[in-house]
Amino acid sequence: MYRELGPEDHQKMLGLGPDDLPELLILLGVFDVHRGAERFSRYLENATFSRSETSASGVPYYTGEHRGTRVALSGCFGGPMAAMSAHAWCGAGVKTVVQLGWYGALQFGTDLGDVVVPRHAERQDGVSDWYLAKGILADATPQLANAIAAQLAARGIPFNEHAIYSTPALLAESRDVIADWSRHGWHGVDMETAATFAVAKHFGARRAAALLRVDDLVSEEHSIADGLHGDHRRFMRDREREVMHAVIEAAAETP
Repeated sequence: MYRELGPEDHQKMLGLGPDDLPELLILLGVFDVHRGAERFSRYLENATFSRSETSASGVPYYTGEHRGTRVALSGCFGGPMAAMSAHAWCGAGVKTVVQLGWYGALQFGTDLGDVVVPRHAERQDGVSDWYLAKGILADATPQLANAIAAQLAARGIPFNEHAIYSTPALLAESRDVIADWSRHGWHGVDMETAATFAVAKHFGARRAAALLRVDDLVSEEHSIADGLHGDHRRFMRDREREVMHAVIEAAAETP
């Protein structure tokens, strides 16, 4: 039933008309989806809060602009929430999707705020199997990922392009599990990227991700339980704004 909905159905659920669609959807993977999206909306011009009573994701979203590019911004936590938002927006006709958010480092040598622009994400999110057949990569669109990498490099932001692992169970990560992921070469772990890539790929949309390192799971020098305070907090706020603008400008220049 829902899988057969068309663009007009999804536009109605989002409270939009065909001329209201943004050029870019940014999905923001954060614990507090409402406060996180509100904070990131401040990095847009003319940001407007929207809440459709029939929204498929059940999550409010913001629309705004950056240097003339129309953007929709929606918070999500975990693969199912990311997939519902991505499905609604891609189903409505959005052609470019970028996952922003955080990742935990699985390799040594990363610093707080370093960015990964993953070329693909391991599909252990629990959702992507509904959108892609077994063995199909949940991967980024190369041209968009390349453009994001170029924008980050131009800004002097440290980044890499290694693959990550998307998990459905953050707090179930034990030291043994983390060590196994690290041995297999995954650069980091998040919860949303594989689902977002899978849905966007299913709809034929351009897709990429830019994730900031928040915790170091291999050295255990910092974890999400510690939170961010003082200079670290201010640094991350500045970095997330820079990365968001880099993503939007990259999307604008990608055909």
